[in-house]
Amino acid sequence: MTDAPAAFSHWEVQPRSIRLSAGEFEQRIPLSLRGDVDAPVFATSNPEVAEIGPDGVIRSGWTIGNAMLMVWRSSARDSLRHVLVEVRDPSWFADHPDFASGATVFLSGMVVNALNTSGVGNALIEFRRSETGPTAFQTFANAYGGFELSVPEGFYYVEVTAPGYIAWHGWVNADPNTSGDIQIVLSPELDGQVARIVLQWGLNPRDLDSHLTGPTPSGGRFHVFYSHTIENEAAELDVDDTSSYGPETITIHRLIPGVYRYAVHDYTNRNANPSTGLAQSGASVKVFLNDGREQTFNVPNAPGTVWTVFEIDGATGTVTAVNAMSYQSQPANVGM
Repeated sequence: MTDAPAAFSHWEVQPRSIRLSAGEFEQRIPLSLRGDVDAPVFATSNPEVAEIGPDGVIRSGWTIGNAMLMVWRSSARDSLRHVLVEVRDPSWFADHPDFASGATVFLSGMVVNALNTSGVGNALIEFRRSETGPTAFQTFANAYGGFELSVPEGFYYVEVTAPGYIAWHGWVNADPNTSGDIQIVLSPELDGQVARIVLQWGLNPRDLDSHLTGPTPSGGRFHVFYSHTIENEAAELDVDDTSSYGPETITIHRLIPGVYRYAVHDYTNRNANPSTGLAQSGASVKVFLNDGREQTFNVPNAPGTVWTVFEIDGATGTVTAVNAMSYQSQPANVGM
């Protein structure tokens, strides 16, 4: 009589299903094997999404997708178990009912034209949980540019589009403790112009001014601001706002070799030193170039009444950030 081989005892692997939020860095999850396990063997169906080493540690989280992990109880590949790994965009968790939390926030606002502040009717407003995630909420502006919708509280990456306008992108904080309308400023598409610069800010200070200086063909420098709004087809101040929020808009029609310099002046506090009014204004500047490039600048957290934002090389069109704060009481001297 011969001895029959012993039947395998029960064994298990945990967890059997793993769902991760995609991120920049690798995430590691150790598997737990329980019961009659001799020399386990591991394999993955999709190593780009999830890898697993001989130590039973899963390395995942950098690539969106699915992977099936296979675990055998011994080197003979006896008795197979499966582990499903899913890597999702972060917005999936934020929008999924199982993960939803927080209060509902009512948002309202206006979509306006950067050149004349008139409402942009029927603009599409899309809210995402991340820059590359799917649309979580959307609405259309009415015929006068107004819009409203309710969303769960949190940060949203917002895209606003309308025919004939450059798409607007930016972050919006839906906070139940924050009140006030959202103002979205759309720039008409550039048609022969070189660039457009749009300044926005908060309630205070009431009056921030846009200043653009640049070279003239004769070798001097021009200065476009509220008291000199047009310079020989080189540039013009389209909108001057003196009652908070903006926009203030400057369009550049042509470039010649030399340095173009854009600055923001705190006219309200121009005679104050020290002053943090400009730093606390929430000011942001968007510059749109005719080759499709777009850059956004946010005011530094530093004292000063002049924020020198950026310079443009007139020969190459290269935009170089400056982001320097200084003091100047005389508007005519800003940016010169």
